[in-house]
Amino acid sequence: MRLLLFFTLFALIALPGLCQDQKNILLLDNWTDTTIAGSPGGVRFNEVQGFEFKGKNYAVIGSNNGAHILKIENKSLQFIDFVAGKYQAITAENRDYAVYENYLYAVCDEGNSSLQIMDLSYLPDSVSLVYDSDALFMTAHTLCIDTLHAKMYACGTNSAALKLIDLTNPVNPTLLSDFTAVSYVHDCHVVNDTAFLNCGYDGLRIYDFSGPVPQLLGLLDFYANQGYNHSGYLADSRQQYAFTDETEGTKIKLCYLANFADIKVDQEFGTANFETTIPHELVLLENLLFCAYYNEGLRIYDLAGSPIREIGSYDTYLKDSDFKMNGAWGVSLFENDNLIVVSDRQSGLFLFSFPIKEIEAGTDQGTFVTNTPFIDQNRMLIPRNYLNADKLYFSISTSAGALVYHQQNYLNWVEIPLDLAAGSYIYSIFTDEKTILESGKFVIGN
Repeated sequence: MRLLLFFTLFALIALPGLCQDQKNILLLDNWTDTTIAGSPGGVRFNEVQGFEFKGKNYAVIGSNNGAHILKIENKSLQFIDFVAGKYQAITAENRDYAVYENYLYAVCDEGNSSLQIMDLSYLPDSVSLVYDSDALFMTAHTLCIDTLHAKMYACGTNSAALKLIDLTNPVNPTLLSDFTAVSYVHDCHVVNDTAFLNCGYDGLRIYDFSGPVPQLLGLLDFYANQGYNHSGYLADSRQQYAFTDETEGTKIKLCYLANFADIKVDQEFGTANFETTIPHELVLLENLLFCAYYNEGLRIYDLAGSPIREIGSYDTYLKDSDFKMNGAWGVSLFENDNLIVVSDRQSGLFLFSFPIKEIEAGTDQGTFVTNTPFIDQNRMLIPRNYLNADKLYFSISTSAGALVYHQQNYLNWVEIPLDLAAGSYIYSIFTDEKTILESGKFVIGN
């Protein structure tokens, strides 16, 4: 049994959209631009990339027209600037972004496109385009930057499966080499010269790019529930790697990386509707996984227990559609601020809150002691083991039995907006039928 107490500035207020397929994820804001010409299916947007710059949070979302940069402040999305893509059309359905030092790099996988570089130095006021050239490639599907080595990996370009590009001078990128050991690289995740290459129907490959000749470290070209190997994410510990297959009926795959040479899928999981849906992009922490699921929105999974459980959901696309690739496309985290941004192909950029940092860290049930009233005037109870419950009630009483808080909460984690005096308190968590799930004590110091 585990309990977590933590502190936040969120207010538990009734928000629009509570009738949606929603669980434990709080919608803060949604930005869109309906003036953008959409496809016949209403597709206007694609990738999202969140980034921090000079202590502020930003996000860039791609559209059929180019890059839209927004600032995240006061629980809202504030539009800052727009940079037009070299190719603009309703067929410009795939853009990708990466940030290195003071620059934002952008590619598009359609049309007469280019590599674009934007200077972020003028944020929060504006961004400026400082490089726009097809000298290295015209189109690319995705970008990944190994910041430790100032090296950019451009996947699925029009002239090579993978291009390695030197960013020693960030605004004067130069070609290091073309990687041709595979016919196509759809996406990759690179850390310190170790690259996990998602190669479509050829599966997953792991390469060491530290030397002049890339060395194959691991190969996963046949596995259960296999489809089009799309994209993946390596946990910071480098002990876990998760990936998706962009194929209807496939699940998310999780690999434990004891030995690259013997890599295998250790666990599979997905939504209740996995047989008719497609997982797209994901972010992996040690204990949590966040996935943008086509037609099913944002899904959050708890990896700490067994079996793996879905503990959060928010469907950004509520229409019925036979097309399997509508709705949520990309996901990016601001872990320290408990914020998530998700791009939806039809509806733009969504900003959510979820207690990422606290649930990821975890703590054992027991006495919680602090020298100030919960450090902040606002605080929350998060019963991790019951995040998948339908409804929970929370109560707090003094050690003498006086009730100071009692509330049902649809999020299954609850803010307690009280200034509690110094002393000992008892918390209790109940089911909707008033059956007690757990209780414990915490102490407020002077």
